[in-house]
Amino acid sequence: MSTIYAEALMIVIVIILSTIVFVWVVPALTSNTAQDNAGAAYSENFKTIQGQFATYVQSIPETVRNSPSPPTPYQTCTLSSPVTSPTSANIFVPPNGACSITASVGSVFVSPGASLTVVGATINGDLNGNYSSGINLRNARVTGFTGLYYVQLVNISGSLLNTSGNGAAMYGGGRGSFTMTNTTVTGMVENEVGHQTFIIGNRISGDLEVESADQGQIINNTVASLDLDQNGVIVISGNTVNGPILYGTNGWCATGNNRISGSISGSCIGNTEVDVMNTGSIPVKLVAIYLSNLPLAGGLSWQLASGKQAQCGTTQSLACTQLPIIIPVRDMVQITMRWTPPPGAFPLPWDYVYFVFVSSHSNFVDGYLYFSIGLGLPSQSRLENRVCPPCY
Repeated sequence: MSTIYAEALMIVIVIILSTIVFVWVVPALTSNTAQDNAGAAYSENFKTIQGQFATYVQSIPETVRNSPSPPTPYQTCTLSSPVTSPTSANIFVPPNGACSITASVGSVFVSPGASLTVVGATINGDLNGNYSSGINLRNARVTGFTGLYYVQLVNISGSLLNTSGNGAAMYGGGRGSFTMTNTTVTGMVENEVGHQTFIIGNRISGDLEVESADQGQIINNTVASLDLDQNGVIVISGNTVNGPILYGTNGWCATGNNRISGSISGSCIGNTEVDVMNTGSIPVKLVAIYLSNLPLAGGLSWQLASGKQAQCGTTQSLACTQLPIIIPVRDMVQITMRWTPPPGAFPLPWDYVYFVFVSSHSNFVDGYLYFSIGLGLPSQSRLENRVCPPCY
């Protein structure tokens, strides 16, 4: 009998304890939910509709100079007869040929359709390429002038150009791809009418002029002055300019984190535009914007697609230039943001801007704006426990 009584008493104790736990836990959870307003977070929904970033921007063409003739006399270099021993002879690469130079030579001429690779060698004279398929300089030295006329692909890295210091150092022209990194140049560099022009981490004692490039990236260079004109899309970041900088007529231009000693002429404003639709049942309040994983640092303006006045701070306005962005139910907002290039270089080829919009309920929508094709993929706001930044 005592055993039955003890078991019954134990059951009663368990029931009482369970009731205490239930009474303590439920109010705590209810209070936390009410404070976080999680119900509203799940009622909120928004998505990107369209966007543009330098969409269909084109460069303004310019006349390209003509190549000089091959120097004479010369020695022919082909795939079967590379230059591996020092010579004072001028080098001629025949049409559609391939030449490798690993020892010092005289001047070099690369014919149409031909390719040249110079590694750890010195060109004691000028280097000229005329409608060549490719020119590759790695840890090379050119004592004279470098002329690149309609060369399809140019890669210059860790080299020394125009070491004689006589006049201009380099001219490049034609719709090819040009990349120069970690190179020291004595004199002026002029690059015109390029398709992709990437000039990164160089020291140029003279002026750097980039004109009529479809897409250009001028990052982390030290130059005497900088002249940018008639380009399609151009980004300038992290440069030291020991003189003036000129922003001419560029289709889309973004600049930031530069150190400029001289005057600044013209303007360089790189706007990105994204339309965001409220598809939920409650108003959406966007409280943070990130471009390239950094908080928006440039200008901001937005307006409702419906044409109605929007809540802008404490007032009503057709256009607003501050956060938060409030989107009524079933309305769309048109957002224009100025993109500031992040400090340091970013992967090549650079062809997009990554964006994130974060709401007051920590929902977010992100996406990529691609050069020439507008918004990459429309995306929905997501309920995820993700912290922005860095928003990877």
